[in-house]
Amino acid sequence: MKLLHKDIEKDNAGQVTLMPEEAEDMWHTYNLLQVGDSLRASTIRKVQTESTTGSVGSSRVRTTLTLCVETIDFDSQACQLRVKGTNLEENQYVKMGAYHTIEVAHVEKAADALAIDTLLISDKLFRHQDVPTRSRYVRLVDNVRDNGGNVRIFSSLHVSGEQLTQLSGVAAILRFPIADLSDAEEESSSDED
Repeated sequence: MKLLHKDIEKDNAGQVTLMPEEAEDMWHTYNLLQVGDSLRASTIRKVQTESTTGSVGSSRVRTTLTLCVETIDFDSQACQLRVKGTNLEENQYVKMGAYHTIEVAHVEKAADALAIDTLLISDKLFRHQDVPTRSRYVRLVDNVRDNGGNVRIFSSLHVSGEQLTQLSGVAAILRFPIADLSDAEEESSSDED
């Protein structure tokens, strides 16, 4: 885990910005978080939209939320962290006070399980301004290739690349199913709406 920023007061209040670099970093994050803390992270949220004709549709969008932590769950087998809480900063997709569960960007879990047949990744992630983020995705690509998987890089200037970027910039076609990768997140998000 890389510490990007730290601002701690004498009374132990303050904030830290962390960048996980491997699956075990989720365990360290689990031990740092407490109920009542604020957690800011990028996540995918299912949102409903209403057109001018009155028809209602839903789509999944990537957004950054700040949650007031209410529950923290850690799956030691998958090194996966789930944090549930209420949104503290309203944005165009999520109202203040709405519940959401953040589950810690699935593809890396699948790569660790050697389940990725084809990795789909946006070229934007290789041009990210944050060097640790760039390095994280380069390692992911190397990991998939080293384990016999294919990698397809999508141009963010093409429609398919734009669509992939809206879904987080990375996705995977699996060799075999991994239980509860996205179903659990979708169920928890829709239950909490």
